[in-house]
Amino acid sequence: MDAGRRRLSLLLLAFPTFALLVLFFHPRAFPVGRYSSTSTSSVVVTAANSTLGFGALLAVSHAASPRREGLLWAANLTGLEITIPEQPVWTEGDLESFRAREGSRISKGSALAWLGHLNALRWFLSSDHQTALILEDDVDWDIALRLSQVPLTATGLRSLLSPENTTTTTHPFLFHRPSIPAAHYWSPPANWEILWLGHCGDKTTPRHIFSRPHVAYHDATVLPHSDLDPATSALLDALSVPEEARLVHRSYWPLCTFAYAVTRASAQRILAAYSTEGEGGCQAFDVRMLEACRDHDWLCYTVTPELFHHIAAPSEISHVDKGGGGGADGAVSKPEDRPKKATTNIGCGARQPGFWVDNEDEKLRAWLMGKVLKGECLVDPWME
Repeated sequence: MDAGRRRLSLLLLAFPTFALLVLFFHPRAFPVGRYSSTSTSSVVVTAANSTLGFGALLAVSHAASPRREGLLWAANLTGLEITIPEQPVWTEGDLESFRAREGSRISKGSALAWLGHLNALRWFLSSDHQTALILEDDVDWDIALRLSQVPLTATGLRSLLSPENTTTTTHPFLFHRPSIPAAHYWSPPANWEILWLGHCGDKTTPRHIFSRPHVAYHDATVLPHSDLDPATSALLDALSVPEEARLVHRSYWPLCTFAYAVTRASAQRILAAYSTEGEGGCQAFDVRMLEACRDHDWLCYTVTPELFHHIAAPSEISHVDKGGGGGADGAVSKPEDRPKKATTNIGCGARQPGFWVDNEDEKLRAWLMGKVLKGECLVDPWME
């Protein structure tokens, strides 16, 4: 049993009423050098903390999820502290209460996933945290996420939401840091409701983006446009966004709740508005979240290209809908069940198969973690 798993076991014994799976890491700062823009601006990038500047990182994952082992190893590998709130065993009565009384359109698998998100939001509100990033347990991220991607994105958002920024910005590279307390790494919570850091595309238009304040910033870890998915590449090209740059902009049509951040106020708002399927029915939780941003003018912001995307693996929702047990047999994923190709829009994914090391090989795991925490990608994620 490795050290991470021993800590996990001790935690479960110490706090059985909460039954949370938590990985703890000592906070560190990893200086990553100096990034230069096309202008004379530059900034020294210091790595984010183990919760990426949020109060907590929460994963939506049921106890027997085949995705959990890979998620926790990727968190260990990249120095992240992820908490997995325990989900109850959902009953048919729970599902019946959740579904719309008339016109229900949701499948069992999607309903269970929705209930999992609501459970994570309730756990967050039961804590003292002011913000949280909620992850689905099949997401992948670049090994540079903590080292540079998050610090640059947070700087961009703070710049965008600073009271000093009163004009629409096209594409200068903004690195200045407004005078905002360190407690508000992602800008004060009153300034935003949902941050879409992981999604399967925000189906926005140049007209929508140009009509509102937005920022583009240099990020050397962004894949070449030719290697991004076609929709993302087309949007960046239409906006004349250069290579090695990301956008932070008001959300318009963000789909897929791979990774989204909330405040206490927005979590309460989500639970008040979307704790059931709702009148007229709905196919999925992420559709309601999309509607909140698109139709109800919630304060939503999207990062494009995204920082999180789901791994290339079979859908567990589809498995449940086809009569599977949703992992109820307690099975966990094996190496051969892991993704066989690179994750969409992610450069050096932490969950790519080349990074997997068996639990028993503690020395190799420790060596690999040391390399990754220095930002070294030792495998070719794009090799077939």
